[in-house]
Amino acid sequence: MTRFRFEVVDSAGRLRAGHVEAENRSEAAARAASGGRRLIKLAQAPETEPFWKRDILGGPGRARPADRLIFLKDLSTLLGAQLTVDRALRLAIRQAPARLRPILDAVLADVLSGVPLSKAFRRHPGAFPIETVEITAAGEISGSLGRVLADLVASLERREEIRRTVVSALIYPALLLAMALGIVGLVIGVLVPSLAPLFDQPGVETPAVLRLIQEVEALLAEGWPVIIAGLGAALSGLVAVWSRPGFGIAREKLLFRLPLLGPVLLGSEAARLCRVLGTLLGADVPVPAAIAAASLVPRSQTFRRVLAEAGRRIPEGARLAVALGGLEALSPVTLRMIATGEEVNRLGPLLMQAAHLHERALETRIGRLFAVMTPVITGCLGIVIGGLILSIMSAVFSVNDLAVR
Repeated sequence: MTRFRFEVVDSAGRLRAGHVEAENRSEAAARAASGGRRLIKLAQAPETEPFWKRDILGGPGRARPADRLIFLKDLSTLLGAQLTVDRALRLAIRQAPARLRPILDAVLADVLSGVPLSKAFRRHPGAFPIETVEITAAGEISGSLGRVLADLVASLERREEIRRTVVSALIYPALLLAMALGIVGLVIGVLVPSLAPLFDQPGVETPAVLRLIQEVEALLAEGWPVIIAGLGAALSGLVAVWSRPGFGIAREKLLFRLPLLGPVLLGSEAARLCRVLGTLLGADVPVPAAIAAASLVPRSQTFRRVLAEAGRRIPEGARLAVALGGLEALSPVTLRMIATGEEVNRLGPLLMQAAHLHERALETRIGRLFAVMTPVITGCLGIVIGGLILSIMSAVFSVNDLAVR
């Protein structure tokens, strides 16, 4: 498959741009011009595009999570009503958000040409992530596409609720932190330098805070080329090692061990894994296929390694709980639920229950994290500003004592 970048004019006369994957140029042109759009420009996209040309804010090649959720919810409802895939797509496209319709028109064209829905989704990675593609493929294999997509929609809705909870809880600490930085910057950049002439008199000792600020200013004025070069080298080195598996795993281990943030990250990954595995196994997808599909879902390289190891051991005859033994160090609750589900032959429902438990615990931990963050930021702000003011005021009083004498 080759990736092409296109520019089209839609039915409303608006210029659109995006990406499409196709076997050749003619197929890419046909797919880009689907839905009554007029093709203006088509060119093969480079392997890596400059950041200013990427679809950061959306477009025909990308979709917002909220738009995707609306479409999948309508599609799962229609498929659950025993409609065929092409008819369900046609009806869902009518209710889909406007910015998502060009992508869905291309998906419908692929489905009408005989391409399975999961492969049609796979051709638009900016609109349909790998999780959606793999779960759709599993639903097609098991013949329960409507039920699988309904479970996926429930998972996405729950995830969206958690995201909104995080955003809402983050607003006050973010405003408090911005205000703290602004006040500290005002004190250090305006108030402290304005008091510097008071301490230029003989016999008057310059406060330590003022001396530190003056030394930092002198260092920046004289050595800014070296500082910029050092920061650039450090940033380049960090970028070079950031994507390496060893560095990623070491970084994750460090984050997972943090007192409050670690349980939040582990709970989020465990909830995603339980949701996806529970959805796939509940749709009667074979365990090896379910593990292969779920191994692409976690963001954590540590979880991916555990699933990859399970994918190697299950064909050898190992039980799922034994194959996923690496979860013992990450999420022992998940491993116990898997073992119990295998014993009672209700693995899918118990995994969905485990996902629900993880999500409830995640909300509690997020609330606890932000509840601790607010007084910590307030206390640090008080210590920094109070220390600055006390240091300066004590020096000012000493100047007044000298003037009286």
